[in-house]
Amino acid sequence: MNPRDKAMAAILSVFPTVECLTSFYQNKDNTPAGDSFIDFAVRNGLISPADTESLEQFIRAHTDNTFKLQLAGDISFEDLLNKKEETLKLNLSLRALCNRINALLTTHHIRLPQVTHSMLMRLKKEPLDTDYKMNVLRSIAFWLGYERAELSRKWNFETLVSLFPESGAPSKSDDHNEGVRIGFALTSRGEVIDHEIIGWLKKNIKSYITEAIGHFLYGKWGKVKAYDITTLYIDFPKEKEGGNLVHYMECLKSAVALAHQIAIRWPLSKYYSKNRFLSIAITAGEYGVLDNHMLSLLNAGLPDDPMIRISDYARHGLLINDIHVILCPKPAEARLFNGESLPIWWITSLWTTHYFDFVSELLHDETLQNSPASIEKLDRLLWPMGSEDAAAGHAGDNNAIATFFKYPHNSLLGVEIAKTLYYRKRCSEAAEILRIVLSINPKDLVARTLRMMLLRNMALDTPSQRSAAAVFRQALQEADNIREHCDFHTEDFYCEYAIVYLAQAMSTVRYMRTHPEVCTDIREFENLQCAVYQGLDQAKQLFEKGMSVSSSGTRSSFLLKIAAVLKTMLTADAELFVNPDKPITGGADIFQQESMDVQWQIGYRRSELPVQKQDELVVKITIQKGTIYNAAIALFSYQPTTLFCNAVALWDFLPVHTVLTAKIVRERITHAIDMARRALEANVGIYAFNRTYSEMIPADVYIEHMQKALKIIDEEVGGDLSGREDSEIITGPADGRPVKLFTLNF
Repeated sequence: MNPRDKAMAAILSVFPTVECLTSFYQNKDNTPAGDSFIDFAVRNGLISPADTESLEQFIRAHTDNTFKLQLAGDISFEDLLNKKEETLKLNLSLRALCNRINALLTTHHIRLPQVTHSMLMRLKKEPLDTDYKMNVLRSIAFWLGYERAELSRKWNFETLVSLFPESGAPSKSDDHNEGVRIGFALTSRGEVIDHEIIGWLKKNIKSYITEAIGHFLYGKWGKVKAYDITTLYIDFPKEKEGGNLVHYMECLKSAVALAHQIAIRWPLSKYYSKNRFLSIAITAGEYGVLDNHMLSLLNAGLPDDPMIRISDYARHGLLINDIHVILCPKPAEARLFNGESLPIWWITSLWTTHYFDFVSELLHDETLQNSPASIEKLDRLLWPMGSEDAAAGHAGDNNAIATFFKYPHNSLLGVEIAKTLYYRKRCSEAAEILRIVLSINPKDLVARTLRMMLLRNMALDTPSQRSAAAVFRQALQEADNIREHCDFHTEDFYCEYAIVYLAQAMSTVRYMRTHPEVCTDIREFENLQCAVYQGLDQAKQLFEKGMSVSSSGTRSSFLLKIAAVLKTMLTADAELFVNPDKPITGGADIFQQESMDVQWQIGYRRSELPVQKQDELVVKITIQKGTIYNAAIALFSYQPTTLFCNAVALWDFLPVHTVLTAKIVRERITHAIDMARRALEANVGIYAFNRTYSEMIPADVYIEHMQKALKIIDEEVGGDLSGREDSEIITGPADGRPVKLFTLNF
């Protein structure tokens, strides 16, 4: 076969149907890989122009819809590999097959994961339960199509997936009686609302659902429907049976994410004006009664015209599932026609800095880039020095900053702009945007917390210890303002507040380790040492407060362990302050004891169980809590850090390492690298916790840190994990002081 035919077979092996392509693109994490397929198809003369629509048309044109797979007998993925000489006409070892697949992916610049022998062994035994595993199958399908085109009609991605019947996606049913209904209503306050504007709204709702939450697009679900001319709504079903509000987590999270996106996109559109008002309502419960609730929320006249309104039952779901929004302190009351009293809550702010995705219009806005031209234009808009600079921001400008200047009361938009600048490490510009937000709404907790975070990052970047101390003091002043002006009792505020102390303490340790002259002044050395201890103690106290106000305490309890271990290690070994060549680590007993204290504190351990059962329970709860916390995050610049922290919780703080633990930790870190590559392409940084405290670092630096972590794990486990029992215990180094992931890059 010629290269073009091989390329065609490879693409059709990965995407044998248009449905396979659609499913692939519904996961936003697959965007880089999707782009690589488009480039591959263009290079081989298969499509033009280079876009998703062309790729879809190509697949549709070459798909034989009459072909249906007929597998002979009961065959599994393990059977397929064990009989590969017969089924796949392969005389290669599995390791050699992995090498050939990976070489082909590299040669053709396909951004699918590399295939490892250990992953093949896992796929033999484990369910197909992660996106990463699905993409490994796509890597295999790509090789089969390119190198074994005659077999790829039978053994393509779709048929490979069918070998995992017990682990497929849950069956999608139209028969759901409960869930979330989110409504959007445009109200005229003096200007016409025509079909073009409604069309814009419908298009943007539909595009975000398709891009980010496409798993709800089946049957009648996830479709944009019209209630009347100016009111649209979408239903996201509660797919799990039972009356537990925890089962509403996925549909509620998706509804809030959609509301957040539209709340920002609307003021950035050309149709926005003060005479057209968009209201958004999120209701939950039995669908038979939600219309009345939704319409009452959409049409209610509320103080300050809040955009996103929440029903009482939906509010309960948000709180129980720890979905990170800030609600008004007291509801308004509406009376339904049947006499029912309906409490109406509304969102005053969202923790968009950590949990909600970027808005694409802002990521691509001309004033928010890191190019010299963009920086110059933004500086002229924010700090005009004369008539020429002032003219640069005239009313006709079509950019996010000009829009915000026209509507400075829109704090949601202002915070989202500041967040975008923060993740591009434009801290001074972000702080100026927040100055405007807070001048109008000084009680905006998220805006004030973000300003505190900006100051913390600016302190870490200052050229001297003296300057850093001054900026850290200002960050703590911001925390004092928050406690004075805001309803601040939230886990994320306490965590960010505590990290100010943690960052100052550990940056002081770094300063002492790299400036030997500090040791010559005993009084100065002791003062700095004491300041470090006090800072870590303050951080511990604030993390404990964060645990007390959270429904889960996942983030604060993890960070509490970090602060406690650092304090114990530094107290036990003063040489860590002065010897830059000595790793920041300690004996296993330190990590185990401090970790165990927190586990008792948060209720992970049970006194009635034997120690071994307690350890098993801790592992189970740690994995479960990490999974739930990660599920609440849509921001791809924060997800890598939570994945890394999951790995740290399992690797650094659990008393025993097993082969299964190593597999899970490696998968978490590998996934973090994949997510960081997406941030790299979007030219945004990573909110990182790689060096004992949070900081904004470039994505390429983050990837280097993660690769270093993988190397450390591989060295400790002693090579390939394939063929080893999951329960096998991994013995650490003889000195009992293994390198720890969370201090590895300090």
